[in-house]
Amino acid sequence: MESIDRLRQTRRMQLSGGSTYIISLPKNWIEEMKIKVGEYITIVKNPNQSLTLIPKEGDSQKKKSTAVIASSQKDSGESIKRKIIAAYLAGYKTIKIQTKGMRIPSEHSRSIRELVRSTMIGTEIVESSSEVMIIQILTRLPELSFDTALKRMHLMANNMVIEAIESLEEVDISHADEVVNMDDEVDRFGLYMRRNLVLAVENESILQDMGLRKSSDCLGYRAIVSRIERIADHAGLIAKRIKFMDEGIDSKILAKIKILSEKSLQVFDESITAVQEHDFEKGEKVAEKVSHIIDEEKEIMSKIKENEKNVTVIRFVLEDLRRIAEYSSDIAEVAIDENIQSIISEE
Repeated sequence: MESIDRLRQTRRMQLSGGSTYIISLPKNWIEEMKIKVGEYITIVKNPNQSLTLIPKEGDSQKKKSTAVIASSQKDSGESIKRKIIAAYLAGYKTIKIQTKGMRIPSEHSRSIRELVRSTMIGTEIVESSSEVMIIQILTRLPELSFDTALKRMHLMANNMVIEAIESLEEVDISHADEVVNMDDEVDRFGLYMRRNLVLAVENESILQDMGLRKSSDCLGYRAIVSRIERIADHAGLIAKRIKFMDEGIDSKILAKIKILSEKSLQVFDESITAVQEHDFEKGEKVAEKVSHIIDEEKEIMSKIKENEKNVTVIRFVLEDLRRIAEYSSDIAEVAIDENIQSIISEE
């Protein structure tokens, strides 16, 4: 554990020449960070009234250039995948999987190729041999502002819900399978966004490039990404349930399901808008609307008869739609929590 003096020191501000303020930095800090005399240092004024010094802009990422993961017979394919995802999220530019004096198990090789192909945006396997596989992250960070990335992810999940309800109405299994496959794209984008947020917490320059206001925002936005992934999961579940239907749902019940889905998607849209516009009031309205949707779902559920055809599927679909609304409320809570200052005064 490093001592407080090695991590935090107090220095006196001095005035030089009547117009420039200067402050000295500890010699051991400069030597440890390998900063040389004459090099430029970027100074960033943060929203929380603190200052961040960034030596050689972007060099903080060099410390995370390559992550080496050992592969052994004891590890399962899923275990290797989890390690690779963790390294990807941690911000490493290159991930090297290697063994010691043995071939990479075929299960590991298949798992790694499938992971890169289906889950990790902007990655390629650039080297593959019997003992080593190297994954290169090719995307520059950030490729997109957070708002732009959020809109894309929201649109993908939104379309999944719409198409899931359409396939439910048509009892179209092939259409339903397409919806299920769309979930992989949402997960890929979610992983990419979480990686960017991790890097933004550690690097003020990346934070600003992503269009975020302060590092603490990353915690709330990570929760938002997770909730959108859960919404997409429930859209996929609706689609999967169609395989258990022998015939179409009664038209009256189907009409109620469609109305409930429209209301759930409405609060989903409004919750994202509240976050992007930093609007406390819109967040509050979403929370109120969600409580009404929950009551409506309970009312519909209570009127479904036990002998109703497709009764189990109907109940699960209603629950999925309720959960979509509840996750939208969670997203709105981020807008509420992060913008409370807009409606309170301090004494």
